[in-house]
Amino acid sequence: MTESKKTLESEGTTARPKEKPYVPIENRPLLGVDEVEALTGVPAKIIRANVRNGLLKACMAGSTTMRIRRADLDAWLDALPAWHA
Repeated sequence: MTESKKTLESEGTTARPKEKPYVPIENRPLLGVDEVEALTGVPAKIIRANVRNGLLKACMAGSTTMRIRRADLDAWLDALPAWHA
């Protein structure tokens, strides 16, 4: 006879999702709009508008997930006009 394979369900425990390693936001090469907002303090509405207008480059990861490269974010921030009082 063959021995049946034990599964987590048969042992009475539930399967836990695999945990992703934590990478600090300042070390991520790609950022979501919410992460760019948290990092820069610029509202997500303004970030999306700048992407739509072609002022900030973004790439699509999938059909709806917008990601912004760190280098493109840095270039956009450098190009923002300085405010002189």
